[in-house]
Amino acid sequence: MPAITGVPTRFLASSLRRTAFTLVELLVVIAIIGTLIGLLLPAVQAARESARMATCLNKLSQLSKGCLNHESSRGVLPPAFTDAGFAAPSDAYIGNTGPTGLPHAMTAPWTVRILPFCDDQSRYDKFNQSAGAFGGDFGGYPAANRTQAYTPNSAYQCPSHTNSLPTTPNSDYFGVSGGGQWTASLPAGRRPSNGFPWATNTFGTFLIFGNGAIVVNGNVRSKEFLDGTSKQFMLAETRYQFTLESEQAWAVATAGSFWVGRVSRPSWAGAARTNTFVGPHSTTGAAANGINSSDFVDTSRAPASGCGTTTCSTELMKTFGSYHPGGCNIAFADGSVQFVSQMIDINLYRQLGSRADGNASRYNP
Repeated sequence: MPAITGVPTRFLASSLRRTAFTLVELLVVIAIIGTLIGLLLPAVQAARESARMATCLNKLSQLSKGCLNHESSRGVLPPAFTDAGFAAPSDAYIGNTGPTGLPHAMTAPWTVRILPFCDDQSRYDKFNQSAGAFGGDFGGYPAANRTQAYTPNSAYQCPSHTNSLPTTPNSDYFGVSGGGQWTASLPAGRRPSNGFPWATNTFGTFLIFGNGAIVVNGNVRSKEFLDGTSKQFMLAETRYQFTLESEQAWAVATAGSFWVGRVSRPSWAGAARTNTFVGPHSTTGAAANGINSSDFVDTSRAPASGCGTTTCSTELMKTFGSYHPGGCNIAFADGSVQFVSQMIDINLYRQLGSRADGNASRYNP
């Protein structure tokens, strides 16, 4: 029987060499893994944003159903809020020279009025409706309503908005008060009832729209949408509502004076942002400037330089937008919700915000 000989050394050495990666091979593997992660990460982020957008769309759909259920029960869509400082829904605001101009003149905004129609009767019951005073933080809220107004409500928060936190009582959904060209004054011989914006503001000269679905002292019915409910904006996304932090930052950035320590902090349950109508609505806006067209960003930093020395708070009244890429979700008066591109024709966009402009154009995404 032949003797068993040992394995040649050269074969052992070759075998040992093959049991480990070389540095070059390791680097190649790491590079491949990194490339794969780089390819997968955008897809994962896109999938997450798609899920967030779907959640946002569903929230807006629920709110729009609440508005339509309000009409079915009460006969009219919910008003933005009511205020005796307005002589009539079609007339200009007469504010501090009017019959009241007081904090208690402002009743609950649409965001509070629809709570019973959105399966949130318990939250609605916590507000004191008879006390009124939904006007803001300059002494406008009685204690009970102030507490509830500054209690966050996730139903009004879009998950794509990083500043909509569980501790932030903001709203990412506004009622559409109208649509048209933003203007400093009414054209000669024209009235708000002709479909033009209304209500001169004390903080600079600008007007507030009242030709839409959710308006001050509104008693709007679906039958008034002469262009059809499928051609009428009712609620829309916004990323421009102020928070306590953004107003404080603005106060510092503008050297303070009047604003330092006197922020008015709108909320999801606010009417106007101060105790009299000297500031913009807290929960309504208009289809005036293009979607996402403002460079104002609601963060804890100071507003963007694009606001200059003007009142940045006008942005929330005339500009809708979102943190979804390329546009925002908008609820139509027929209850449908669509993602509207920020590239939409500006004239069509404004017409869709007006309830009776005689233009039957329909948005086709």
